[in-house]
Amino acid sequence: MRRNKQTFHTRSLGEVRGSIVLEATLVMPMFVMVLFLFIYMIQMTLVATQLHAVTSNAVRQVSAHIYPVALAVASSQTEEEQSASSNNSLSLERIYDFSLSEWSSQYASKLPSPVSEWVQAAVKKGEAPLQDLKGNAAEAVLDPVIKPLLSPFLQATSLNEDRLHVSRVTIPDLRTGKTPYFGLEVSYVLPIKVPFTGQAIRIQARAEERLWIGDTDELGNKNSDGESGTGAAAKVLSKPDPAYAGRRAEVTALVEPGASATMTVYYKSGVSQAKYLGEAQADDNGIVSWNWLVGGNTTPGEWTFVIETEDGARTTEQFLVESPRSKE
Repeated sequence: MRRNKQTFHTRSLGEVRGSIVLEATLVMPMFVMVLFLFIYMIQMTLVATQLHAVTSNAVRQVSAHIYPVALAVASSQTEEEQSASSNNSLSLERIYDFSLSEWSSQYASKLPSPVSEWVQAAVKKGEAPLQDLKGNAAEAVLDPVIKPLLSPFLQATSLNEDRLHVSRVTIPDLRTGKTPYFGLEVSYVLPIKVPFTGQAIRIQARAEERLWIGDTDELGNKNSDGESGTGAAAKVLSKPDPAYAGRRAEVTALVEPGASATMTVYYKSGVSQAKYLGEAQADDNGIVSWNWLVGGNTTPGEWTFVIETEDGARTTEQFLVESPRSKE
């Protein structure tokens, strides 16, 4: 019997080394990219944590120390209302104003900046702080005013102040007390960019807190029938019954034809920042509606929404929020 001869091909040492070099050339760039991506993810997490801490601390500091500013604004408003009937005698209001002015000159400097400057401005001019920033979302305008609030808290972090920008500011209304909330939304530009496109990567953080100034009846419980305004209050035609977290909800109301109205929703966490809330205009029949997305993390329970007309009349209603699982 004839046996088939088998031929074995052996590879030289040079060929083996060449194969290893080729494989390493193909694999090494992928390994380096994954390694750098992992490092960038850790850096982004660190930046996001520090940015949120800086924003929260700045908002908390303003909310905790703004009470003297509220007192000064209220004192100035009272003085304006009584200026027509004032006489040459030294009234109790003037004594109070003098005491407040004396207090501001002695103790306002001990408050953190820029709250100390706000107190002195409120005492001298009767102006509430940051009112000229309402509705302004330009970083070139917000940065010079708001960054001094953030600077003391940036010193203990690795964040670069030049890369930090203020995107939005929630301005409290100290005269009427209808919106006693102060909030900041900031963004941080990372030193890395999106590959191939060159677009900058931004990390955003937002914090909002109610001012520590006592009860201002912002929910309108004392005048829920529109008695606080001079015009007719809005009439609620429909509301969620119930609303579900993570789903859209809609409220429809009746106001004067062509008039505008503002709706504010209050959850456990504070004022809702959802899109399509706020000011809306009624049609020719006076029908106005708001359709917004209830946050997926909204706490189930009974919450409040307030509709305010152009005349200042307010209507307060409650609505129920439930978990989507309860629907199943």
